[in-house]
Amino acid sequence: MSLPDDVFRQMENDRSVRESEIRLVGNIARRASTNTERNMLFRTAVLLTYSHLEGFCKFALTAYLSAINSLNLSVKDASFAIVAASMSEVFAALRHPQTKHEFFAGALPDDTKLHLFAREREFIENFRAAMERPIKLPDDLIDTESNLKPIVLMKNLFKLGLDYKSVEPHSGTVNKLLGVRNAIAHGDVLKVPKKEEVDDYIMTTFGVMSFIQREIYAALKQGTYRS
Repeated sequence: MSLPDDVFRQMENDRSVRESEIRLVGNIARRASTNTERNMLFRTAVLLTYSHLEGFCKFALTAYLSAINSLNLSVKDASFAIVAASMSEVFAALRHPQTKHEFFAGALPDDTKLHLFAREREFIENFRAAMERPIKLPDDLIDTESNLKPIVLMKNLFKLGLDYKSVEPHSGTVNKLLGVRNAIAHGDVLKVPKKEEVDDYIMTTFGVMSFIQREIYAALKQGTYRS
């Protein structure tokens, strides 16, 4: 099995389980015999739907990251986004204001221009070696932060060189889902979503998950990660 097909199969299996659980809770809620039971299950459906949206996105993006790492790409063969992501620690050392030249640190501790020059010089000295090593994306590149807001998902897609702008049309509904989820999770017992709202959240979640899966599969199939 090819790498794109293998990653697709992993994502398909994961997404299938998540969608089945979301559908199950939604269907049980619709068949509830009392309003109290129905409201409780609709609230549960919102919590579950958001959790699976965040979980699948992190799973799929991490699978893509791992797939790229498994290829041992050279820097010259990788896209600009992938190269930049793989050199994060090199850039971090360049930007770190507390890093000072060993010799001048005692005599000139506050000479910011000198110590910046020292970091820039070290960056150039290490640049050739960094450009010759195989691509290895850090595990912490994928970060869903405290909540997977649409802009956070777009940030993660952007860092991997994927199509981040296609998330934008779903932003409104995902933000509403997140808002209701946070209200429920933080103890708002009066926040009961309507059936139509739950259906909208579920449809949007399935759409975003499907888009992420297609985008990653296409990127692997078409070699979007390459220069």
